[in-house]
Amino acid sequence: MSEKLHGLFRASIRPITPADFEFVRTLAAKFPTFTVPSDFLLWFFSQYHPDYCRILEHDDGSPKAYLLAMPTTEPQKGLSVWQVAASAPNQPFALEYFIAYLRDLIDRTEADSIFFSASQDVRTLRLIRSLAKRFFDCDVTQVHPVPAGQSEWEFRISPIRRQKQM
Repeated sequence: MSEKLHGLFRASIRPITPADFEFVRTLAAKFPTFTVPSDFLLWFFSQYHPDYCRILEHDDGSPKAYLLAMPTTEPQKGLSVWQVAASAPNQPFALEYFIAYLRDLIDRTEADSIFFSASQDVRTLRLIRSLAKRFFDCDVTQVHPVPAGQSEWEFRISPIRRQKQM
């Protein structure tokens, strides 16, 4: 999905390149629960999971957000989102664009679940549940606490319903 996305701002989603590493590292550092990925880790993700690791950029070429994800082996046909972040004030728009991108990726890979960690903040959970229902026609299940001690829990969106092909 590299086509242009039109909304409140013109943007496109593309693979992460080495030129984006500083943007990703700088943005990750702004979130207290995020691990700032090393250049090697970003290179690894961009080399071995290019469809899962993306940049959302404005038409002028400036990056606004990033997504770091990967397929899972257990369960098979799962997808794990490690980090998704956007620079202010782009957070709500970026999340919707990445969810739409993930919807397309799920259809192409036939994934049936998404795993991610998040805080149990009421607003966060309301947003996650709303997006899961809207884009995946399914519910969000709280799985177990993340052992890193950051007051986050692992969540699963499943079973993902297939979009009807026209």
